[in-house]
Amino acid sequence: MGSGVWMGNITKEWAYDRKDRDGKTLFGDELERIGYKGAFPCDHKKWNVEAAYELHIEQGPVLWTEKIQIGAPKGILCLHWYDIWLEGTANQVGPTPMKNRNDALLAFSEMNVVVNKVAHQLGDMVATVGEVQNYPNSRNIIPSKVHFTVDIRSWDDDHAIEAWRLMKKEFEMIAERRGCPIKTEEFWKVEHAPFDKALWDRVVESAEELGFSSRRMVSGAGHDMSEVNKVTRGAMIFVPSIDGRSHVEVEDTPWDDCTRGGDVLLRCILKTASEV
Repeated sequence: MGSGVWMGNITKEWAYDRKDRDGKTLFGDELERIGYKGAFPCDHKKWNVEAAYELHIEQGPVLWTEKIQIGAPKGILCLHWYDIWLEGTANQVGPTPMKNRNDALLAFSEMNVVVNKVAHQLGDMVATVGEVQNYPNSRNIIPSKVHFTVDIRSWDDDHAIEAWRLMKKEFEMIAERRGCPIKTEEFWKVEHAPFDKALWDRVVESAEELGFSSRRMVSGAGHDMSEVNKVTRGAMIFVPSIDGRSHVEVEDTPWDDCTRGGDVLLRCILKTASEV
């Protein structure tokens, strides 16, 4: 979000108005509370950005599994996020026959399978239900409300859009059959970001010149570079994640790999700067 504001792709006001998961605390208020809401203009136009490189852990298993030291992604997959709400009927579980239920969680369970099925059927993409809230979340009450999210990623934006169309169509059929009205909303959409070919090649060349093994790949995770890449030439450098783990407490990368990534980054910067 910060890079989006800096590049002018997201307004500062929009960012300040983002709320936390509970819908209470504003992002701008939190920045002010911790002393991070600065007065310095957040605008890339005040700087002459010729090119940009971003060094990052892979956040996936490819480099670690293949014992490759440097990853050179050709770009970042598109990212489409959706929110879905289901409305069932809460009731005591014992006296309510199975045939008379409008179980929102049961409807969600079928939809979760649909997400996995569509991703496999279309291929060249990933799709995930990563967040679920069940209400009233009691062991002896039929679920009356469910909110869940769908995350779709692909190199082909149209492919991701088609996946959501197919998912939504089946969601609506399930909702009608289960007697659970459905509401869907697009939360966030970022187009796939192909990196500059010359800079991409430079990452591979720099790794080879330093004697490091490298691999061309794509980035499945979102990064600041997806925003920066919209206004200047960009590329990324990946180093391995131990066991491919990321966004969990055990996330880690060996220091030797961090050093190699830094060496490649420095070499890329010096080469690019010499051309300006």
